[in-house]
Amino acid sequence: MIHLERLQRVSFWVAVVSSTLGFLTSAGCELLPNVPSSSLGFLHPFLFVLGGVAGYLSVFRSHEIDRERWRIAEDPSLTSGERDYAHRYAERQRRLASGSFIAAPLMLGYWMAYQVEGGGEALAAQILPVTGLVGSIVGVLVARLKSPAGSRDDPPW
Repeated sequence: MIHLERLQRVSFWVAVVSSTLGFLTSAGCELLPNVPSSSLGFLHPFLFVLGGVAGYLSVFRSHEIDRERWRIAEDPSLTSGERDYAHRYAERQRRLASGSFIAAPLMLGYWMAYQVEGGGEALAAQILPVTGLVGSIVGVLVARLKSPAGSRDDPPW
């Protein structure tokens, strides 16, 4: 079984670094050379696929968190307060995981929108973050179709 916690951490840091670079680039600080606008034909499919993978992984990371939650919550020696805490902690972890996986392609698209030559004016560059977000939504939907509701099964790989 693949543990997705490490990939979640990578996604989180990709989102943080991309949003920081995107903000700095949008403010006029050119840290890296601009990407030619002809690369938009590659960037849109790349961000869509990256978003799809991130959305797909977020669903299965949620399943991992749920498995751990129920392993802890079903311990008969726990008090009701400890059991409630286990559920609250798991929900917090699920939100963090989903946010990390979905923010990575969104923020990468945000940065790339300003990194493309003339990106501030070109509509095709401005919608790069939307491409990553749409890919994430598609990935979540595909993962939910493959995984029955309420299932705590392992990912299909």
